[in-house]
Amino acid sequence: MKPRVSPRFAARAVAALCLSAAAGASHAAGVYAPYIDMTLAPTPLIDQIGVRQGIQQFHLAFVIAGDGCTPSWGGIQAIGNGASGDLLTTIAASITRYRARGGEVSVSFGGAAGTPLMKACTTVPALKAAYQTVIDTYQLTHVDFDIEGSVQKDTEAVARNFQAIAQLQSDFAAKGRALHVTLTLPVLPSGLVQDGINTLNAAIANKVALDTVNVMTMDYGPADIDMGAAAISAAQGLYAQLDTAYKAVGQVKTDAQLWRLVGVTPMIGMNDVQSETFTLPNALTVLGAAYGNGYGMVSNWSVGRDQACPDNGAVVSPTCSGIVQRPYAFASIFRQLHGHWGTGVLRDPSYGNATGGSAPAWSATAVYRIGQCVTYQDAKYCARWWTQGDVPNAGGVWAKS
Repeated sequence: MKPRVSPRFAARAVAALCLSAAAGASHAAGVYAPYIDMTLAPTPLIDQIGVRQGIQQFHLAFVIAGDGCTPSWGGIQAIGNGASGDLLTTIAASITRYRARGGEVSVSFGGAAGTPLMKACTTVPALKAAYQTVIDTYQLTHVDFDIEGSVQKDTEAVARNFQAIAQLQSDFAAKGRALHVTLTLPVLPSGLVQDGINTLNAAIANKVALDTVNVMTMDYGPADIDMGAAAISAAQGLYAQLDTAYKAVGQVKTDAQLWRLVGVTPMIGMNDVQSETFTLPNALTVLGAAYGNGYGMVSNWSVGRDQACPDNGAVVSPTCSGIVQRPYAFASIFRQLHGHWGTGVLRDPSYGNATGGSAPAWSATAVYRIGQCVTYQDAKYCARWWTQGDVPNAGGVWAKS
């Protein structure tokens, strides 16, 4: 049986970690930058989630190839070059509102599904132009490259990718600006596998300035693994691999500099490997290591999963964690990393409620009559007619308010 932690205990433990870090460490604050799947329906409103929960920045996932070398959200909606659609409008407006409240975003390119642009765009100029389109569309200063699966073995695509990124960073520098780059890779509890090491070495060889090398501490395979300890072990392995990789090109970094390059991203709750579950106590363990060592970033996959499933179901889902928890319980732990890319978000739990007010959380067993409203995935829905068991974001009986 997996251990559980009460919200009251979690709050006390987080407070103790914060006090301990303040007293015993001089590391600059790392950032909490969770992933959010922008292809979910309805489209997540990052300003509402970010401001209500006090989340300072997000990784927006995922941009991949659409038609040929055209960037798209999840292969669903093309970006730039005159493209239009409700998804684009919603994302752009939400980013604008979020930035107005002090938040910032990174767009994540790649991921596990679809064709990455680095493979679809067969020349460096074409790939650079595709990335530039997305950067210009959302006025980005932060980008993430999630390189996993078979594309790691495509050495030509990997080299092309980092050549394009290096040129973009050079263009930014010529204008007195910086393009911040995160490299996200699969990992084992021991650290990167050889494909990951080769990808990291290619980035360094092509002179890409990396803010963070972010490892996906999830789906390892072995049963009965302690997911908190495994994440910390993976981070330690990455630290050593970063030291080796940079020394190989004549760059000697301090301990603090190496730890600032380390990022970890657990899959909260039940993992795809269903014997693996990342729990709230695991999150507290990772937070303590992040403070103690000075990790540059902690993230998680994903914000949309940071809530219990209907009736506390133990299932693997893109919209819930599969464990018993309060909404945004993981975010409430990890947001204790106070670093921010923007000017800083002040948490306002009532943000966005001016026209509709608050509503109780949706329950799969409750009966709702016409006009009754609920909250689900941080959005408000009102019943069009009598309903029981119909999920709000599926449309039909529910109207988003």
